[in-house]
Amino acid sequence: MAPKTLEEGSKYAHFDKDGDGVITDEEFMLEREMMRAENEDAKEDQIRKMAWFALWGLLVYPLGIIVADIVGYETTGELLADIAPTYFVAIAGLVGAFFGAQAYTKGKTNGGGAPAPRPRK
Repeated sequence: MAPKTLEEGSKYAHFDKDGDGVITDEEFMLEREMMRAENEDAKEDQIRKMAWFALWGLLVYPLGIIVADIVGYETTGELLADIAPTYFVAIAGLVGAFFGAQAYTKGKTNGGGAPAPRPRK
């Protein structure tokens, strides 16, 4: 079977790492691994942004209650204060799950923090 070559200007040309016009299995797998790593990195960035947004919400929520009282919206302040416990528990759970998942993942990737075994001589 003849090797598959790329058309001129092919959208798959970036798979051809050595520029010979033929995409080998190694080149394809390398590109696939790079795409997986980029997607995983983007996913982690989004989760991190969500956690920071939630933390800022924990800080700003009490200010919303105070501002509502100062401006004269007593009922609004009371309503915000009434749902505050549920809000704080939910957000704390979300942030806790984020940090727990990060610690678990980090522990899995480096062997749980145990030192690497010494090579035998």
